[in-house]
Amino acid sequence: MNCRQETQTLMASAVDDIAAEMGIDAAEIEARKAFLELTDADAERLRSIRGKLAAAHNGFADGFYEYLRQLPELAALLPDEATVARLKAAHGRYFASLTDGDYGDAYVDGRLRVGMTHARIGLTPKWYVGAFRRYLSDMLQATWAASGEEFATFVPTFDALLKVVMLDLGLTLDTYIHADKRAIALRDRAIESSVNGIFIAAAAPDDCRLIYINAAFSQILGTPRDKVLGQPCLCTGDDDGFAVIRSAIAEGRDGYTTLSRQRGDGSQQWIELFLSPVRGDANSVSHYVGVLNDVTARKEAEGQLAFLANHDSLTNLPNRSLFDDRLHQALARADRGNGFAICFIDLDRFKLVNDSLGHAAGDAVLIEVAKRLGAVCRGADTLARLAGDEFVMLLEGMGNAEAAGGIAGRILAALAPPVHAGGRDIDVAASLGLALYPDDGNDIESLLRNADAAMYAAKAAGRNTFRFYDEAMNRRASQRLALESDLRRAVARHQLELFYQPQIRSADGRLAGVEALLRWRHPERGLVSPVEFIPLAEEAGIITELGEWALAEAARQIVAWRQQGIAVPRMAVNLSPRQFHATDLADRLERIMSAAGAANEWIELEITESAAMAHPEGAVEVLQRLRDRGIQVAMDDFGTGHSSLAMLRTLPLNVLKLDRSFVRHLPESESDAAVASAVVTLARRLGLSVVAEGVETEAQQQFLADIGCDVLQGFLFARPLPTAELEAWLIHRYG
Repeated sequence: MNCRQETQTLMASAVDDIAAEMGIDAAEIEARKAFLELTDADAERLRSIRGKLAAAHNGFADGFYEYLRQLPELAALLPDEATVARLKAAHGRYFASLTDGDYGDAYVDGRLRVGMTHARIGLTPKWYVGAFRRYLSDMLQATWAASGEEFATFVPTFDALLKVVMLDLGLTLDTYIHADKRAIALRDRAIESSVNGIFIAAAAPDDCRLIYINAAFSQILGTPRDKVLGQPCLCTGDDDGFAVIRSAIAEGRDGYTTLSRQRGDGSQQWIELFLSPVRGDANSVSHYVGVLNDVTARKEAEGQLAFLANHDSLTNLPNRSLFDDRLHQALARADRGNGFAICFIDLDRFKLVNDSLGHAAGDAVLIEVAKRLGAVCRGADTLARLAGDEFVMLLEGMGNAEAAGGIAGRILAALAPPVHAGGRDIDVAASLGLALYPDDGNDIESLLRNADAAMYAAKAAGRNTFRFYDEAMNRRASQRLALESDLRRAVARHQLELFYQPQIRSADGRLAGVEALLRWRHPERGLVSPVEFIPLAEEAGIITELGEWALAEAARQIVAWRQQGIAVPRMAVNLSPRQFHATDLADRLERIMSAAGAANEWIELEITESAAMAHPEGAVEVLQRLRDRGIQVAMDDFGTGHSSLAMLRTLPLNVLKLDRSFVRHLPESESDAAVASAVVTLARRLGLSVVAEGVETEAQQQFLADIGCDVLQGFLFARPLPTAELEAWLIHRYG
């Protein structure tokens, strides 16, 4: 089927629909013919003179269209000669059909098509009737002249012709009217089906009473239609939200507003309201048509977005943006004599919680900390979460150290009880730094920087305490920042190196192994103490990178020594808590050892007691994976943490390292001697070796050997040495 055929099929279907809707069937056509007195005799009369009248159309068509083109309203429908020629041809066919004498279904369908076409192009009935009147006048003259009859004789023929024309006119106008009804019905259905609330209100009286509402209007406002019709329009309410609409009504123009109302159940509802005037023939406003929508969900979403833009999504505390705004306000008030303090709060060793128990447990800790800090806050204070484990509190009206220090003490007390998360109790502590306005700065940047410096001073003082800012802190903070920046580049600049401290078997004095200890040779500061840069690396989040470099270098070095014939049985390397709790630790070690060509049994990993006990169940899994790959593990600093004997029994360890704090006063200290003896006995029962750190005297060496300590390490034998010096030491001692 081509496009023309498809169009014809669609038009035929539309005509059938129109005819059915209008009730135009055979009986109706016969009734119309009877009313017009259009008989078979009339049809025969027109057929009889068909030949004479065939040329009559050409006699008046040109004049008819010339007349139409003079009317501005119709000239637009006749833009060019081609259009006029096409319409003349159509009228020629129509004129021929008038005298055909067959006015059945096909003829009626044609007239309905004409009516539908005129309705579609927008030719209003008054212009159609007017044009038809001219057409009939011209047709009378032309057909009379073509008949060659006396007028009295021609009148019956013209009367028959007029009956057919009136049948046409009736069908066409009925189609027009039905098209209007159809459009109005469609519009009514569309309005009733709309999800928008639509209403019409009379312009008078002044309260604009409602005369129509659709179903959505009732549904949105929760009010039945019969309770609303005849009532004053919603847009005339006294609420301030209607001010814009009342102004629009007074000025007879469009209006728009969004307003809040209370539903019957007490909940808040947001309504978006549009209003437009409807003008009559005299351009005066007769009615108002309005559209309203329930935008509660949108307003709530906008409110949520606005909240999230200024608040932390985890704790619901203000974020940095909102805190800065509150701080600006506090500065403005402080200029009128109201001092304040800023308290930086940084949780101590929080990364260990995330690394050992997972981020879900870490988030639970942060939420609980936020609640506890919020309980300390007074109504005028502002508590914000800046990032990670960093909080800050704006203490209004506390421009003196005594008052601010009291709040800091309350904060530390609030954080003292353990937090239950991840299936266990977690000890939480924080380092606090305070800066006072105006003593410690008179602008936001200075105050925040100085409070941050004071917080780092609290960490340096042992953590879980608070410090006030002083100028020396600023210098130390600057130095610390510079040191951190240099440390981040230390690996790439080849500034890191390993020192090695021998471990000696107590039984025969032979070499049991060496411990690799990380050192940083700064180009300006020389050797930086590990006590200084290891905590810095942990806080800066680069400890894993440094730890992996140390592992790789240790593996490379023990391979090199063995290739040189230097028999170092085992290399002990320290693991940071973050490395130990990495889920892919065993795989990383495997790659490092494989790349260096080192056997797994050549390396012994040292973990601190606190790292293992932070998440004992996870520690068991990690240690078992290491043991399965032949890697030995030592628990460093044993006795300084919180190990339970029951848990220690389940850990797949190889070595316990007795902390130097228990060795320092041997053998004079009876309590330290008892602890050392107990550790050795415990290790022997668990099948573990014992290494004693910090051995500095022969008396310590003898005592430890006597109680059965397997390996000794300390300054009595050698300090940690660079590679070349250790090699020389080994040659000197063992040849």
